[in-house]
Amino acid sequence: MGEIEIDESAAIAVEQIGDEIPVIIASVVGVHCQVTADQALELSRVLAVAAKNAEKFRVTG
Repeated sequence: MGEIEIDESAAIAVEQIGDEIPVIIASVVGVHCQVTADQALELSRVLAVAAKNAEKFRVTG
């Protein structure tokens, strides 16, 4: 669905599988990191798309 690179050692990935939306935080040192305003907007956009797709799947599935 989408992946947002936070820096060289961290990324947030959002998937959409049926009506589930896995959010994966991948980091070498841990799961705490700050995001920029642009990254927050991108994460919001990806989550919104995944939510719409999941809702469609739940209605038609």
